[in-house]
Amino acid sequence: MRSAGFGLSSRRVVAIYIGALLFGGLLIAASAFAAGDHPVDGFAAHAADPHAEGSTHGQLIALFGLRFWSFATAFFGVTGLLLRFAGVPGGAGIAAVVGVAAGLGASVFFRKMTREAVGRVGDAGALVGREGRLLLPVGRAQQGKVRLARPAGGHVDLVAEAGEDEALATGAEVIVVEVRGNVAVVARAPATRPGAA
Repeated sequence: MRSAGFGLSSRRVVAIYIGALLFGGLLIAASAFAAGDHPVDGFAAHAADPHAEGSTHGQLIALFGLRFWSFATAFFGVTGLLLRFAGVPGGAGIAAVVGVAAGLGASVFFRKMTREAVGRVGDAGALVGREGRLLLPVGRAQQGKVRLARPAGGHVDLVAEAGEDEALATGAEVIVVEVRGNVAVVARAPATRPGAA
């Protein structure tokens, strides 16, 4: 029945647009909230890890990760709604193109921001001895991510790996013992080791 407002099929299309907008919008908001004052990160920070750059598979995961889908669905939803209410024919196709473009643009932008943030660390030797907190766990043959405070304020996130043959969980306090390129080799902070005073 199509007498008032949208017909059944129209209502379904509008519901899809609204659902996509809410889904993508919530992911973006959650990512921004999790990132705090570091807009490059988020709960999808694994998608931007530099160690994922080494393979085509890793690059595709980084490019089409959670950040891509959050921006793609949000922009698909809002564009579809605007075109629907404006009466533009073929709105779903246009909305899909806009969504994909927005998702790709956001992925590329934030990956570039992440690489630039890592590149601004400067002298790698200055990081040795600095303490931080793990954002992603590390273990034997498993890289994670560590957050280090900047002397001038703020923080920087680096790919991390364990300096000893031990597993360190997310949230563990660690100390940087070595830096290999953009990878920080970490160990459990002295104050948190068993038997520490």
